Amino acid sequence: MYDYIVCGSGSAGSAVAGRLAEDPGVSVLLIEAGGPDDVAAVQDPDLWPLNFGSDRLWDFTTVPDEAVGGRTLGYAMGRVLGGGGSVNVSNWVRGHRDDWDHYANVTGDPAWSYPAVSELFERIEEDPMRVGRAAPDPLGQAVLAAAEQAGFPRHPDPNGELSTRDRGTATSRKTIRDGRRRSPYRSYVAEPGRPNLTVRPHTLVLRVLIENGRAVGVRVRTEGRTEDLRAGAEVVLSLGAVNTPKVLMLSGLGDAAELGRHGLPVIRHLPGVGRNLQDHAHLDVVFDPAPDARLPPPGDTGVATFWPSGFMYVTPASSGGVSFMVGVPMREPGRVRLASADPAVTPLIETGYFTHPEDVPETLEALDTARSIATAPALRQWVAGERRPGPADFGRYLRETVETFWHQTGTARMGGDELAVVDSRLRVRGCDGLRVADASVLPRVPMANTMAPSVAVGELAASFIRDRA
Repeated sequence: MYDYIVCGSGSAGSAVAGRLAEDPGVSVLLIEAGGPDDVAAVQDPDLWPLNFGSDRLWDFTTVPDEAVGGRTLGYAMGRVLGGGGSVNVSNWVRGHRDDWDHYANVTGDPAWSYPAVSELFERIEEDPMRVGRAAPDPLGQAVLAAAEQAGFPRHPDPNGELSTRDRGTATSRKTIRDGRRRSPYRSYVAEPGRPNLTVRPHTLVLRVLIENGRAVGVRVRTEGRTEDLRAGAEVVLSLGAVNTPKVLMLSGLGDAAELGRHGLPVIRHLPGVGRNLQDHAHLDVVFDPAPDARLPPPGDTGVATFWPSGFMYVTPASSGGVSFMVGVPMREPGRVRLASADPAVTPLIETGYFTHPEDVPETLEALDTARSIATAPALRQWVAGERRPGPADFGRYLRETVETFWHQTGTARMGGDELAVVDSRLRVRGCDGLRVADASVLPRVPMANTMAPSVAVGELAASFIRDRA
């Protein structure tokens, strides 16, 4: 028996577990389906692409979709101690003021407002996260100058003042120290090493145990056997925007019709579970290198650019040339559904990409924004003609090349309407003793990367639990 069971050791789950364990009078169990993070592909942030195809990722794919050329898209998520914070590109972006004020407005709770979370971020960026700054390479420095020439004011970092403006460019903030990844798991869990915090890797959560309307533990599979683990106080799901709704539905919490199709009992009809899947669509504009350009090896140049309907990172392309990587939110959300009542079966994922009539023109506008930077004078010594998409059929290009930026959010969102899954204090509606703390609670995808907002969700969840709110 533990006081608290936190399911998922990603950015939010690590923050929840670490903060709860600061009270020596409680016992906390942190469960992770994946294995240890002490491998080179995790600890060396430059090696993050090596995690693809490994057991450190959930190798999800979306359903075939004519809106993206009949393709299935890779939809990987972290499956290792640290979750996505152990396998991502380490960018720390708090989110825009409008994002956080939107969350506060949707929930009616000032704890989610921009002023409140700004104070939180100021604290945790110093300790425990100790967030660092990227050092842009020469190409990155040229991108900063080109963005300024294209009308994007330069800021010292993507947070602070830039997160209150409608556009700008900045040197990236990173969860990297001395060349090593400093994930939220390392910061909140591994380094403090508290004796009242137990970590169980290689343990898959099958469902939440619910008795008389209250979560009392979880059923897990570990080392080939099934085991029930009990929680005396609360269970927290921090499994991410795909697995959190999956486990909720397997536990009888979801849309009654959806559960009925798989013969699952309905403990609470929550029609919003799995709906509102949001993300950033990822498109590239690739330019050939200038004749005398000596490009650095493929990797992040340490610069981010933001505008109201998108953002951009720049990297030398593995095939040569320079890739301007554009992220764009889609207007129509997707959905996560159960494919089976068997917990081992991957859920069905629908992205919603290019299903709204404004998606294509807004994405083309975002690509034009990237072009305005790529063709600015400061980059002439680096890039030449446009390689891709060039004179392509743009609508077809978008549908046949779009991928995800892995910023999945929204599938167990906060709010007070009938499609809200949790309230402003992250309590699952209709089930006592159960909360959700990960990016799935965010009503819309934030400005860019989701690691920092997820840590903030975890911090707030822990404070709500401690305050019995």
